Amino acid sequence: MTEKEKLDIAAKALKHNGFDPVICVEKAANAIPVILDWIERDAWLEMAGSVSVRQLGLLDLLRERGNPGLDFPAPREEDPARGRRDVLLVSANALTLDGKIVNLDGMGNRVAAMAYGMRRVILIVGANKIVADIDEALDRVQNVIAPYHAKCLGVDTPCARTGTCSDCNSPQRICNVTTIITRRPPRAHFSIILTAEDLGLGWDPAWPAERIERIKTSYRVEIDKFRAALAPARPGASD
Repeated sequence: MTEKEKLDIAAKALKHNGFDPVICVEKAANAIPVILDWIERDAWLEMAGSVSVRQLGLLDLLRERGNPGLDFPAPREEDPARGRRDVLLVSANALTLDGKIVNLDGMGNRVAAMAYGMRRVILIVGANKIVADIDEALDRVQNVIAPYHAKCLGVDTPCARTGTCSDCNSPQRICNVTTIITRRPPRAHFSIILTAEDLGLGWDPAWPAERIERIKTSYRVEIDKFRAALAPARPGASD
């Protein structure tokens, strides 16, 4: 099955599950004008640390346009500004061919915002995150993706050291909340972009090593940038 065929099947399933609009693009760059058109110039934004969003270069474009809410560091949880967020820019950890959105989260703030509270959720999913079914999604996210993500973040968990999930009890565990959005939640407004290119973190271990390494490297670059920007914002932070 080609990437385009997978996108078309997943898009049709998402629409059947109540998500609309769902747009497929061949090149990730083609998603940029569509997304900018979806976002009002005065809309308050939240991006939940999405690497897919960063890889598209959307943050700089939205800052230049003057959209509020993207200043770094992000507002504290008690900051009233957090209650004014209009649009969530985010990706998914996996998307099944039958249109189910699967996520694994550490604190749950990202997945909670996806399900409730935002005026619009813009979901950007690369072809590398599309999987056959829920079983494949959960296996890939927990046993392949989460260990590499933990390593990139530099957290002190067994999976970050070994590359294998041990269902640990570490205080820094990054996989405490699992969600599966099977249908569009009531009052939730999703706008979804599927691209035939790879975005964010996701791969099948059976893929060619070159493709996997390209995904890993691109992801690591963005995570390193994020950590470098975050460090000065933390009291006492150092390299």
